[in-house]
Parts: sequence; C-alpha cells; structure tokens
Amino acid sequence: MRRRGRKGRRTKEMVNIARERIEILFSLAEEEALNGRMGRANRYVHLARKIGMRYNVRVPRKYRMYYCRKCDSFLLPGGSAEFRLNNGKITVTCKNCGNIYRHPYTKEKIRGS
Repeated sequence: MRRRGRKGRRTKEMVNIARERIEILFSLAEEEALNGRMGRANRYVHLARKIGMRYNVRVPRKYRMYYCRKCDSFLLPGGSAEFRLNNGKITVTCKNCGNIYRHPYTKEKIRGS
C-alpha cells in the first residue's frame, strides 16, 4: 500500500506562502473590523493562526498585539478591546472573554538632551 502526500519538512516556498497569507488575512481582518464586521474579522484571525500553527510560522510582530490568544478575536481599540497605559506597560483587555495582556514599552528618548 502506497502512502499519499508529501513527506518530510515544509519547503521554504510553503513557509513563505504561509507568511504571505497570514499578512493578507490580518490586513483583511483589520479592514473588516474598521467596517464594523467583527465576526468576519475574528474568522480571518482564526484562519491566520491556524495557518501559522500548521506551517510553524509566527504571527508578525506588528499584528501580535491585535488579537486575543484566548478566544481568537481581533482586538480593535475602543471596540472589542480596551487599551490603557500604566507604569511603563500597555494593558490590553479583551471585551469578549475578559483576558488581560500586558506589554512593556519605553518612552522615546529625546536626542541631545
């Protein structure tokens, strides 16, 4: 009996296509969220994360803060999420599941002072 399908590791072409698709899906999710279609935006985030898990590709850094890791929903500031600045941290609260994320940040330093 013959085994069907590909064996071994993911090729570089497959990984690059997965990265491109994740970028496209996150940009579509952002567009849909701004137009008020949160269900579709959440679906795009879910699909992007699934692709990332299948091909072992990380979500790009610029999009990492804009989705909830617990419920896979797109976090729109002022809509589905609450963003606050507290003592050198950005606190993000998902309004769907109530999960809280804290990301460190540093204030910009003025050169020449």
